[in-house]
Amino acid sequence: MNIRIDVYHHLEAGGATSQLDLILARLETIMSAADDMKAKLDQIDAATNNIAADIRNLKDQIGTGMSAADVAAVQARLDATATALDAIAAETPDTP
Repeated sequence: MNIRIDVYHHLEAGGATSQLDLILARLETIMSAADDMKAKLDQIDAATNNIAADIRNLKDQIGTGMSAADVAAVQARLDATATALDAIAAETPDTP
């Protein structure tokens, strides 16, 4: 007794193989875009984390040629800005 099994694969132009290739190409594009966005977010994160410190450093340099009232007003404004930036940084989760 002989059993014969014939298996045929029909790959046509524009069939499953080309569809898989298209899916893989799009996946690579998406992954590349995600990596680019993560890199940009890391740059933004690094830049914004230093803004509050820069504002405080500027605050320490205030005073030359200014009245006491002007100094107090500018320092209060800088304190408010630094506090707002600290709040933003606290709300932003660290990137893994």
